[in-house]
Amino acid sequence: MTREQTQFEQVAAYTSRGMTFTDGASAERVRGRDVTGEYFGLLGIAPALGRVLNANDGRPGSERVVVVSHDFWQRRLGGRADAIGRALRLDGESYTLAGVLPRDAGPLEQGQDFFVPAQWTPPTRKGPFFIAVLARLPSGNDRAAAIDELHRINKRLFPIWRASYQDDRATWGLSDLKAHVVGDVRITAGLALAAVGLVWLVACANASNLLIARVASRRRELAVRAALGASRGRVVRLLLAESALLASAAAALGVGLAYAGVQLLHDFGAGYFPRTQEVAFDATAVWLLMSLTASSVLLFGLVPAVHGTGGAMDESLRSEGRSSTGSAAVRRVRRLLVATQFAIATPLLVVAALLLVSLQQLGRVDLGFDTRNVATGVVLLPQSQYSDAGRVTAFWDELHRRVAAIPGVAGVAFADGRPPNDVNDFNNFDLEDAPTPPGQSQPITPWVAVSPDYFRVLGLPLVEGRLLDERDAQAPNLMAIVVDRAWARRFFPHASAVGRRIRAGGCTTCPWTTVVGVVGEVKYAGLDKPDDGTVYQPMAPLGMLRDLIVRTNGDAAAAIPAVRQVIRGMDPN
Repeated sequence: MTREQTQFEQVAAYTSRGMTFTDGASAERVRGRDVTGEYFGLLGIAPALGRVLNANDGRPGSERVVVVSHDFWQRRLGGRADAIGRALRLDGESYTLAGVLPRDAGPLEQGQDFFVPAQWTPPTRKGPFFIAVLARLPSGNDRAAAIDELHRINKRLFPIWRASYQDDRATWGLSDLKAHVVGDVRITAGLALAAVGLVWLVACANASNLLIARVASRRRELAVRAALGASRGRVVRLLLAESALLASAAAALGVGLAYAGVQLLHDFGAGYFPRTQEVAFDATAVWLLMSLTASSVLLFGLVPAVHGTGGAMDESLRSEGRSSTGSAAVRRVRRLLVATQFAIATPLLVVAALLLVSLQQLGRVDLGFDTRNVATGVVLLPQSQYSDAGRVTAFWDELHRRVAAIPGVAGVAFADGRPPNDVNDFNNFDLEDAPTPPGQSQPITPWVAVSPDYFRVLGLPLVEGRLLDERDAQAPNLMAIVVDRAWARRFFPHASAVGRRIRAGGCTTCPWTTVVGVVGEVKYAGLDKPDDGTVYQPMAPLGMLRDLIVRTNGDAAAAIPAVRQVIRGMDPN
């Protein structure tokens, strides 16, 4: 596609991956990306130190290099400028540190610890395989023309892949990167800004009402000032100055709260809002604050000042002063302000109540498993140190035995995905009872490899059939799987799924795999999405990456140090 296209001036691609970083004293699972050499140039990202990756990196025979994030550089490398050129251990291999990204590199780089050159090999089976492609259109180029060209290239290239991917309807789409990164946050931010604006109006109305009452109690004082020669304009300016002092104090408090809020957004908002690191309390925000402060003075200060200085001076001098509530016009204004506050506050309170109810309902969503007293972690064996199959199997068996022997541990299991929102594998398959028609893609669902104890440790109920056991894990081929109720409803809504057979991964010569059991649903798709169904297969004894799941009799957090000590004692890397 890169060679045949003519509409884009730059094209780059990336995939996500995880690796284990070791420094001799500890090991940490880190997230990163395989990227092509054009990635950083296309996004316009310059390094804070060293250099970024280029087209020469990743070629056969070239040195292994890595670019790390600013956070990783500070956290694991001490923020040292002389770290450039240092050797880093990732997955047991040595990588030379080529560069460090700036703190505010970009939205796609947030949450990523490292970037290594992509070295993709041809797939050995049918898909799906996911590679994200970035392309930059030159200024003035037609977006529709670029889409048409992609579709023409698609018609020429997809027949070449028919042996590995069979969907005649598949094509390439084109979406704006900004819309992809920001999503519908514009609507969310707009609603939040509207709510803030309404609260501001309520506050102004409330302050104005209080100031009207205050001015009404000062009418005798203001009349004395007028009798001594103060003009009405001068008295109005005095009252506005007092209102400005009140507004300035509120603005100063708002600056402190805004600064603290921005820091909280940087620390905790990345998972909820995009580009949070770019949010700053800058000069634009200061000018907006000054404008709102001036507007506040006019909104809640001008009305009391004008009404408070009106009326006959001799009548004000004869009144009791502090007991005066003002003229009928002033009372009407106060009633109008109170009504305005209620009119604005009522829908805000209703929306807030509905939001609290929604959050309450979200907290009651059944995840499908018992989350109490459960601790999880990721263990990855370095490929360079565990090339022997016997050593790999022995490590996992010994780890299971040692963790299970920790006082207070009730159960230990392994998996390659942790619910919710943590599925490492989506697999395609063919149903024996409903084969995929020619020219169409096979169904795709999450696949989770688990040890036999997985269902007991997480408390997944058996609905029908049986669970996986050690015989299934030791079988030379994938002979048995367990599915959840959502999968059974999706593919066999009016019949039992137990005993049905499938072929996984697009393999047409592999033995059929039999569904031996159905378990309860687990929210692998997230709390707010419907479940498409999950397949559980026996975990291969030679896997290098496993999620460790530990259930304890008491507080799971208390067992975490002991689990870490066991892993560190077996292999510090």
